[in-house]
Amino acid sequence: MRILRRLRALIQESLALRSERGPYRYLVRRWDDISDIDLAVRVLGTEFFSREMAPLALPVEKLRSILVIAPHQDDEVIGAGGALLLASAAGVKIDVLYVTDGAAKNPSYAASPSDSVRVRNEEAQEVCSRLGAGMHRLDISNLTPEPDRSHLDRLSEIIETVKPQVVMAPWILDLPAKHRMVNHLLWLADKLRRLPDFEVWGYQVHNTLFPNGYIDITDVADKKLEMLRYFKSQNQFGQCYDHLAMGMAAWNARFLDRSPEPRYVEVFFTLPLREVLRLVESFYFRDLWTTYRGDSRVIQGIRKIHEAITKPVQPGKRESAMDLVDRWETDKL
Repeated sequence: MRILRRLRALIQESLALRSERGPYRYLVRRWDDISDIDLAVRVLGTEFFSREMAPLALPVEKLRSILVIAPHQDDEVIGAGGALLLASAAGVKIDVLYVTDGAAKNPSYAASPSDSVRVRNEEAQEVCSRLGAGMHRLDISNLTPEPDRSHLDRLSEIIETVKPQVVMAPWILDLPAKHRMVNHLLWLADKLRRLPDFEVWGYQVHNTLFPNGYIDITDVADKKLEMLRYFKSQNQFGQCYDHLAMGMAAWNARFLDRSPEPRYVEVFFTLPLREVLRLVESFYFRDLWTTYRGDSRVIQGIRKIHEAITKPVQPGKRESAMDLVDRWETDKL
């Protein structure tokens, strides 16, 4: 037994040292061999691998710079608000990039869709000011999301300018279509002009992820709740995401050693960029209808830009948007 305990301690020590150098923090069966994206989500949701994994603390306060990519104005706080508060207090440079413009079709908190854009971005600006973070926007329509080449160029330029050590983004199997779109856009931006190497910390918003890293945010839990409540348009007129996010963080505390004290934890799925992009290829492109959960608005927009980047039109040949969609259906990537 002493030998086993010593061996376990040596493994943990090795992983802890490695956690400061890279994201491979434990070994697990190849769950990514699953080709069906919905099946992968369900398998991971069972926490089948919980006996084999020991997520380790992430050194967020030792980072140099973080770029957080948020599909919507509030996702960054739901998934990583506590981590960002700890990083900010430690002097880490933080930038936040909002992908969609915040428009709502019939907003109950604004006079019109265009006014809802103003409201949501004012809320986001308040959060960024609280964090001392730079705020950036891609302004892809939240109502008709049709990313184009200019959005990919802008995404690449922000990454190249900010030079993040870590990019935080929704983890690759997060359920909402626009959350998955973020990782697809990263893949396309890299395809268009190779992105610099960085670590990706996939954060949790809507479903159970496969954590190989965690951050104990107990000391800043109250401040995270305060930041969540900056998004009044969502919590007071939509759903109480502040309550749900803190409940999720409380449930994540099961990854810590047992304690009678209430604690809060944010969990992450961390990998180098190239590994994340490989998983995007593995899961996303087999069937876009399934990947984007039948959201025809997102599917139509992402199809066009994917086709335009991966299969450029030959010189002298012009194709309409419908031609691109029809050719997509034929080729299925």
